[in-house]
Amino acid sequence: MPAGPPCPSSIPTYYLLTLHIIGGISIPINLIGFYLVWFQSPKMQGYKYCLCYLQLVSFIAEIEMIFICPAFYFFPLIGGFNVGADIIANNISSHHTMTLYVFVFTFELPSTLLCFIFRHNAAGKVDQKCFSSKYLKKFSLVLAHFLPFVTAFCFWNSRLTAKERMDLVMNNWPQCAHWLKFPAFEVYDYHLNPWLAVVGIGAFFVLFMVFSYCIFLGVQTLLILQQHRKSMSRQTYQAHKNALFSLVMQIVLPGVFIVVPLCICMFVVVQGDVHLQEFATDTMFFVSSHSMCSCIIMIISNPKYRSVLRKKILRILGISAKSKSNRRRGNTVLPSQPRIQ
Repeated sequence: MPAGPPCPSSIPTYYLLTLHIIGGISIPINLIGFYLVWFQSPKMQGYKYCLCYLQLVSFIAEIEMIFICPAFYFFPLIGGFNVGADIIANNISSHHTMTLYVFVFTFELPSTLLCFIFRHNAAGKVDQKCFSSKYLKKFSLVLAHFLPFVTAFCFWNSRLTAKERMDLVMNNWPQCAHWLKFPAFEVYDYHLNPWLAVVGIGAFFVLFMVFSYCIFLGVQTLLILQQHRKSMSRQTYQAHKNALFSLVMQIVLPGVFIVVPLCICMFVVVQGDVHLQEFATDTMFFVSSHSMCSCIIMIISNPKYRSVLRKKILRILGISAKSKSNRRRGNTVLPSQPRIQ
């Protein structure tokens, strides 16, 4: 049977090219972000390690998605084809690379939680009376760091046997049968293997619990800062507020780049609309750029980073702030001074 929706006869050339362009832009931006956090954050003390942890995990997940496991999905069929380099696609199964991606990607949850706990602890030093359970924080961190291992284990077990894959495709998607001969093609089904449902339901439940706790910590941190604003120096208050604002923006806006595409893909799978296959797959461009978006927001929302980056750019262009100020001063007409007799 000839190929037809949702399985194309060949993978569009623009798909991998677009992913590589995103990766080429993301790598230098992330390197700049690492430099700013590590070398230009002397007053952040331990918080810079939390930021590096968060940025490193999202960066590795992005690189894995772009270069190691750049999958072209065949929604509403839960499956796809690894369009990465032949040396990877032909020697490492798509299921293995996808399991690795799930493992790395879910580490973004504990790294986010760690940042919010650190900001809450920093604000808690100002108010000793605030509710702060060390045991609850430690338990939530352990639970969140346990999630990637459990998720990867469940996803690893969600693979179908060769016969199950063949029967699933031939009975439901015969137009996709020719893709079965490629090792880089993989397909899943939660009816045949419930482990896939365990991954989705379990991950959603833990995600909801952890992010609810992050919201609680963020709101309480803000309330503490507002209550003790008068007893804090303006500089200290602004530093705490800027760090919290930057963290929230660093999570919320890139989170949109993940949640919205996943919702679109889920809609296509549930509705079974084969004509939206390519549109749903192309939303992965946003997911593959969430680390770059997070890094840009971190730089823009931090006055210190903006200042350092601006000076570095001016220095590279051969323009110094001193020469700029001298030029302004030279263009200014000074008032004549009265002559002293």
